[in-house]
Amino acid sequence: MLTQEQAEVLEALTDQRIGALPDGAAPEGLVEELEAEGLLEPARREEVVGVLEGRAAGRPVQWGALTTTQGEVLAGFAGHCRDELDDVEVSSDEDTRLSVRWRAEESRFELRNGFLGVDRLATSTPTMLLGDVERDLDGLVTLFLDRPELRSRLAVCDLDRLERLGTVRSSAFVYFEWFLRDAYGVKLMPVPAFTQGLIDRGIISLGMG
Repeated sequence: MLTQEQAEVLEALTDQRIGALPDGAAPEGLVEELEAEGLLEPARREEVVGVLEGRAAGRPVQWGALTTTQGEVLAGFAGHCRDELDDVEVSSDEDTRLSVRWRAEESRFELRNGFLGVDRLATSTPTMLLGDVERDLDGLVTLFLDRPELRSRLAVCDLDRLERLGTVRSSAFVYFEWFLRDAYGVKLMPVPAFTQGLIDRGIISLGMG
């Protein structure tokens, strides 16, 4: 079974959008360990990606007495879009990825095992990445504060912590938060350190709400 650290590095190395990681991005010796186990062999890429996707979809989410997984939440939202939202169209629906369209606005959701190379996942399409931010939180906060173009395109959300990063404008993300509220009785809140950083840099003020 992969550890969180192994899964995060392996996910980044097998994601063709990310490519090679910069020196020092992965813990020393970990890449060599993954290579020694044959997990980076091209012939095994499909198998490894399948394992990683299953791990991301199966990540437990605990809300009070309710235990679910982030994969079940994403699937539930996809069904909600199809069956209950007349103005939202599901463009594609996979175990770990969902694309929806509201009018001319396309938005994407993606389940992740970690956030190495996260800046390379930003495109012109508003994207929400969902996963465990605990190991990467300090670095993510700094990255999002330093890169306004990144935080305006990409959101990072930890469903278990019910926290999010980013300033992306997307109607689909608003619908997702309403779905969490109505289906599960939970609410996403901004990461406190991120909000404080925006205040400290004069990007927002307390009077803005």
